Amino acid sequence: MKKLSIKLLVVFLTTLALSFIASANGLARQPTPVVAAEAEIKQLFDRVEALGTLRADETVEITASVTDLITAIHFTDGEAVEEGDILAEMTSTEEHAQLEEEVSRREEALKRYERVVTLVSRGAVSQAQLDERARELETAEARLRAVESRLQDRLIKAPFSGVVGLRNISLGALVEPGDLITTLDDIRVMKLDFNVPSIYLATLKKETPVEAVSPAFPGQSFSGSVSSIDSRVDPVTRSIVVRALLDNSDGLLKPGLLMSV
Repeated sequence: MKKLSIKLLVVFLTTLALSFIASANGLARQPTPVVAAEAEIKQLFDRVEALGTLRADETVEITASVTDLITAIHFTDGEAVEEGDILAEMTSTEEHAQLEEEVSRREEALKRYERVVTLVSRGAVSQAQLDERARELETAEARLRAVESRLQDRLIKAPFSGVVGLRNISLGALVEPGDLITTLDDIRVMKLDFNVPSIYLATLKKETPVEAVSPAFPGQSFSGSVSSIDSRVDPVTRSIVVRALLDNSDGLLKPGLLMSV
């Protein structure tokens, strides 16, 4: 009786174990739930941060070209001027009088030449006389050009439209060639040059939008775009200079201002 009980217990435990194994295998064969999402294409952008210094679109130092006294000043500090405006003069009343004299001589020589031309056509004077009058006219024109050139050298003009800087001369001052009179900047559009690591060279493109900010104007940004990229990479810093153009129609930005992009 005792042996029969042991046998029944063994059969029961074996059956229970087989049932457990079968259940486990069934669960293992069940598929694992998968959560699917719709595929989408996204473009990743690398934001490059750099510092740059503003430059005027056009800039020049206005200097004297001859040694003479300043006889007139026609601009004030920070004034907007147009191309060709006279900024200062180094002329005298004697030079203006000489100009008027040479103009009169040239007009008289022209009249004499034209009279002889008419007489030659009628056979009243010789060709030699016509040649003489032609030489006189050429001489008068050469003298006039020389006086005009001397006067032009003594007129300081704006080579382009822009804003003049501080005045560095006074009325009656003696200036020499190279002496600074003032500066002139065209600031309607500003150039911003900044260095970009060469690893971004393949992504640099003209017309790429640029937003620039400066501590001088908190909370304000200035929009522009890349206008040009340097042709060489700096072998020391491994960076390349990029130039952006910023609109400055309101005149807030000044040359030399440090900005970040």
